[in-house]
Amino acid sequence: MGNRAIYQILENGESAVFTSHNGANALSPLLRLAQAKEIQAGLAEPLTIAHIFTHLGDDGQYHNPRLPDEDMFCAPVNPEQRRALQESYNHHSGYEMHITLDLDHDNCNLSYNPNCPWYRTMGSLSISLTDGLANVERLLEHGRERGITDFYRLLAIYDRSTGLAEMLESARGSMRMEEYLDSPEAEEQRQRYRELAGCQAEPENEEMEEQ
Repeated sequence: MGNRAIYQILENGESAVFTSHNGANALSPLLRLAQAKEIQAGLAEPLTIAHIFTHLGDDGQYHNPRLPDEDMFCAPVNPEQRRALQESYNHHSGYEMHITLDLDHDNCNLSYNPNCPWYRTMGSLSISLTDGLANVERLLEHGRERGITDFYRLLAIYDRSTGLAEMLESARGSMRMEEYLDSPEAEEQRQRYRELAGCQAEPENEEMEEQ
């Protein structure tokens, strides 16, 4: 499976849309927002979070000019491209999540693409940005205390601590069940059951005819 996501930032009544090649998870949006806010606080001139996201590298640093796309966290989407991007998300599985960071209303919304079999039962989840950023700070402090810097280890801890790990495993269990029900093996079992049920019904029918 891939790990691409669509990000939308709502800020000062404006909407900015990005694609991320490696951001389809619950931790990345809040971690990247925390990094962007730290960068914003250290700048001499005020810049929006959306502008900083445009220049945010995979290393969490501000890069102007941008590095090659593969080294940046996300890429901005032009307004004329947004409709096609949303259509792609609605009908295909190339983008696994649609993530909205609503800075105007203190909300982070995570929508899991139902076109991805492993996310079909996940739906949408929300957390306030205030709570989410506090969770990230606690997670990073936990990592510093134990020498954990690898993102995927931190993600695993975050998913377990928030209950997402159980939800994700349940969703993947549902996917595996659907795959089995659609398999030739399952169809063979259903056919055997129908044949067995038919054999059991025949003696009863014969008994009724004799009466």
